[in-house]
Amino acid sequence: MNASTTEARFAGIASIDETTEVSAATRLAQYNILNEIPGAIFGIITVAYIVGSLLALAH
Repeated sequence: MNASTTEARFAGIASIDETTEVSAATRLAQYNILNEIPGAIFGIITVAYIVGSLLALAH
């Protein structure tokens, strides 16, 4: 018995349209969020340090 296929594919998986582009506004928003993460982490660490220091002084 001979079998031949012209294209390899999985059953039940539809093709994905990869030509959809991200808008400039979405790209800018993603960049700004990623740009703010280090500052937010630094701020949280700083506040935790100050609160910890004040609590240590209170005892």
